Amino acid sequence: MERLVSLAKRRGYVFQSSEIYGGTGSVWDYGPLGVELKRNVKEAWWRSMVMMRDDVEGLDAAILMHPRVWEASGHLAEFSDPLVECRNCHRR
Repeated sequence: MERLVSLAKRRGYVFQSSEIYGGTGSVWDYGPLGVELKRNVKEAWWRSMVMMRDDVEGLDAAILMHPRVWEASGHLAEFSDPLVECRNCHRR
């Protein structure tokens, strides 16, 4: 993984967010080539999952919503975001 990340950074695809200040865990920023790659992947996904299907409609909704929306959808009662910890170095 380190070799892949190193290559992606050298080629301008991604770099660790706030890297000059020590970085932040799993947050990455996209460089010039990464922005284009991300856009291409997003457009290909949109075409195949939304545009080419008759039973799907596109929607871009806000993530920040009234708490009752999250309650009605079951997210408050059922949502789980478990942490994964490396057994060797104990990083999360």
